[in-house]
Parts: sequence; structure tokens; C-alpha cells
Amino acid sequence: MDFLKKISFLFLFLVPFFSLQAFDIDEMLDGDGLASGFSPFLRIGIKTDIESFMLEGDARILDKNDKVLSAVQGLFKIAAVSGGIAVGGKVFKVDAMKFTSELIPLKVEGRMFRGDIEVHLKNSKLIVVNKLDIEDYVKGVINKEAIPSWPIEAKKTQAVLARTFAVYQKMFNPRSTYFDLAPTVLDQVYDGLGKEDVTSVEAVNATKGEVITIGSDPAKIYFHSTCGGTISSSAEVWKKDEPHLQELKCPYCANSSLYRWTRKLKVSDIAKKLKVKSVKSIKTVRGRTRVDSVVIDGKKMPVNKFRELVGFSVIWSNDFTVTKKGADFIFSGKGAGHGVGVCQWGMAGMANQGKNHYEILKFYLKGIEVRKMY
Repeated sequence: MDFLKKISFLFLFLVPFFSLQAFDIDEMLDGDGLASGFSPFLRIGIKTDIESFMLEGDARILDKNDKVLSAVQGLFKIAAVSGGIAVGGKVFKVDAMKFTSELIPLKVEGRMFRGDIEVHLKNSKLIVVNKLDIEDYVKGVINKEAIPSWPIEAKKTQAVLARTFAVYQKMFNPRSTYFDLAPTVLDQVYDGLGKEDVTSVEAVNATKGEVITIGSDPAKIYFHSTCGGTISSSAEVWKKDEPHLQELKCPYCANSSLYRWTRKLKVSDIAKKLKVKSVKSIKTVRGRTRVDSVVIDGKKMPVNKFRELVGFSVIWSNDFTVTKKGADFIFSGKGAGHGVGVCQWGMAGMANQGKNHYEILKFYLKGIEVRKMY
């Protein structure tokens, strides 16, 4: 499917209450022609495959065609039952419903969310989705992906990154037919209103509608906590050459606590995590800047698989050396994360030196533009 067709397909979902019309992609990205009748939204799958949950608020209940079914107030249980969905004990013979509140955001299991809460019945289990404006979603992401105390230009950078990631995923790689993104590190960490503050809202409002583009397409972007001094190319790490994800030196992230790290792990603990009887030797095979694979007693394993088994929060990055000392293996590493794209501690360091979010993004991502989508 070419890009313009994908845009038209997206609008079919984004503006169901407005007549469709043809938009030029450059007009869309420049903000022309979409001033009226366009309010981008996302669906975030906050809970999946559950039997019941607690919802709190003053809300109307609508069916999938937005017909009013009922209204509720207070704290009540939503449950999957035979033939439908039960709300506070009352059964509705539907496979989907929406809770909407005009005043106070609704709470799901004690967490407050902007927008609407959709509930879908699938295979006798519930899928709970938070449907909300993209800008409100980004407000809930910034302080989960960045440090709340970071300077405003770093938060603006994170806002544009989060918005671009969400737009790209919705358009080209949605998680399921029910929702666009997961609220975890699978996509971006999102917790509703819980982590919003004055500066996160300011950063979103100041960058409203801004997305990173390559040509006329929203860019596929990546970011990570700490590069440790070197950004790696996507060609090295993922064997796929993306022109905007290139190798470069980053002198800005030294304030990160994980700029350099050391972990001492017992041989027996590693063997247990790898599900083998014993581990005699661990060697690394490096690419240009990072470890490509790990050789354990002569058997090669991709580095990210090794990190997954041992623990991503134990082996913090794919840039490390390993030595054996008695009954221990000593891992000495640089940075945290995959090392491709934008270094988040680096963007904070650049912001502290007076760089704005446009300069930061163009330092890390080559050949990109930052343009208004709406």
C-alpha cells in the first residue's frame, strides 16, 4: 500500500464523524488543510485478557455505534460474563462498550486517564483501551520516558519523539485491531495522568503537532537512556541501514549514572538464568561499536537474547566486556539500552548547554525535518 493510501486509511478511523476528503501529505505535515475537522487520537491497550476490573467515575455508557446504553457513577466492577459485559452487576448483551465522562477523568484500577475507556469482549476475556487525543497521550508519556527534573528543551525533545513514535506506530505498525500501542516498554511507557506535571504539559503544548519526518513520511525513530559516548548505527545493531540512524560520537551523557557500570555475577546464577548446568567461559564478539553476540562455552547467542535471559537491568547495554574471576563473571559496560538514535541523557546534556529541541533532534537524527502534522 503506498503512503497516500495509508494516510487515507488512517483518516477513516481518525475522523469518523467528518466527511472524508483527499489531503496532500505535504499539506498534512505542514498543518495546511487540516485546521478544521481533524483531531488525532490513539487507542492504548492498558489491560488485556482479563476477566474483570474496577472503574471509577461519573460516566455515560455507549455502544460501538455511540448509542447511549446507560450511565454510572462511583466505583463499579466491569466483568466478562456469558453473552456480554456486566457493569456493576447489570449485564449488557454487547461485545464492546465505551465509558465517557465530560467532567472528571475516569479511573481504571485507581489510575486516572484522560479521554474515554473502551471495553472489548474477546474469547470471554476483556480488553481495556484508553482512547484519547495524541497530545494528551504524550503528556502522560514524557515523565515516564524522561527524568522529571530535566530542562524544558529536553522534555520538548521527548515530546516530539513520543508523538512521532505514536503516529508512526498507529499508521504503519499498530499492536492489534483493538489498540494502536501498548503502555509498556514494548512501545512507550504510559501511565495516564499519574506522571504529568507543569513542565511536561508545557513541553507538549509548545510542540503541538510536531513530528519528525524524512521527506514526506513520519520517521521511524528510536531512543535509549544512555549511549555511553557512542551512538551506533541501525545497520550495525539491527542489520538494517536507516539513513537517519547513523554512528556518531556523543559527548553529552556523562552525567548518567549508567555512563559506566560494573556487575559481578556468580557463575551459578548465570547458569541458572541460561538454564544450563554450568558456564565455564563467556566471550564477546564485537561489531564496530558494540557487542554483536556472546559465545558461551563455544555456543554463540545474540547479545540481546543474552541480555534478556540474564536481565536487561543487570546487563544494562550491548556495549560491555566480560572477565572471569574465581566463581564470578565481571561485566564492565557503557551506557544503557540499544544505543541507536537519540540518547536521552545526551539530549538532557545538550539542553543544559543551551541547545533547543530542534538542534538536539538534528544532532542525533541525520537528514530529518521537524514539521507540524496539525
